[in-house]
Amino acid sequence: MKNCPHCGDPMSNPRRVQCGKPECVKRAKAERMRNYMRKYRATDGGGCRRREMQYAKEWRDKNGHWRKLYPAAAAAIDARRRMRVQAATVERFEPRQVYERDGWVCQLCRLPIDPTVAWPDPDSPSIDHIVPLVRGGEHSMINTQAAHLGCNSRKCDQLGVDLQVESIIVEIEA
Repeated sequence: MKNCPHCGDPMSNPRRVQCGKPECVKRAKAERMRNYMRKYRATDGGGCRRREMQYAKEWRDKNGHWRKLYPAAAAAIDARRRMRVQAATVERFEPRQVYERDGWVCQLCRLPIDPTVAWPDPDSPSIDHIVPLVRGGEHSMINTQAAHLGCNSRKCDQLGVDLQVESIIVEIEA
């Protein structure tokens, strides 16, 4: 009678690799996979993957990363992913549509938004969810409004916040 190589308990069946306890089975599978991967790598398995990665890197270096080539599309993809993660209803729209609908005016402080200011400047344009996603709001045109990044950050995940222009001016002067 031989013992289990993982826990040392005696095994009744001499042809078994491990005793059958869940933790021993898990260890045996992991060990088998490690041995398989060592053998695979030793025969230049994975060389194809390395060549694919090298090609992709060279292509990116020559042409630029797609996120830099298409920043609006990248931002939209990121937003949709965040919404899906939070199981919110997602409607496809471009942020520019919201800004133009609201006349490039921040709906929180009522000051104009300069479209030329880039993120991460606090005066850069951002999309604010009226009912925040974490509170059950949806990502749709109806539930969004234009806002400065700084105003949107101050609002955080609160409901019904209307930042007053006077308080913002006082903060800027201080």
